[in-house]
Amino acid sequence: MDWVRNHRTLLLIEGILFILMGGVAIILPVVSTLSLEMFIGFLLIFSGAVQLFRAFKLHRAPPFVISLLMGLIGVVCGILMLLYPVAGVMSLTILLTIFFLLDGIMKIVLGFQSRPTHYWGWLVFNGLLSLIIAYIIWHSWPSSAFWVLGLLFGINMIFFGVSLISLSAGVARTPPPSNP
Repeated sequence: MDWVRNHRTLLLIEGILFILMGGVAIILPVVSTLSLEMFIGFLLIFSGAVQLFRAFKLHRAPPFVISLLMGLIGVVCGILMLLYPVAGVMSLTILLTIFFLLDGIMKIVLGFQSRPTHYWGWLVFNGLLSLIIAYIIWHSWPSSAFWVLGLLFGINMIFFGVSLISLSAGVARTPPPSNP
């Protein structure tokens, strides 16, 4: 895969960063969980404000009402997440379950698409791990919602970092494709 060969160093650096961030999330799971919830709340407020700004700039254009509603929803949901972090954590737990489910499927597909390179199986393994994480979250919700997000997100980041480093190392062992 040319894209892996061309971005080998970037994949290595990204892998190391994911491992470091994952370690921090595992060491401080409750802090990581609440930080994720608050960060997403602030992102929703910011994105909603941008959409509201655009809506009022386009007040005569047809997308005004849609932009206005989307902006209001973003701002209100963000404010609610900051005011009610417990409900936010519970909601994010469900959303993270869906994320890990879709993330696992996509990584498995990417792994099989990367089969000509050595260590492509790490991506498939990471995808399977994401599917297992989705199951664990779903099975333990709501009792572990306060620590499970940070802990499992950290574990996932570490395994993704290892996958990227392995993919980067594997491309060096893969002969370049021959052009007939």
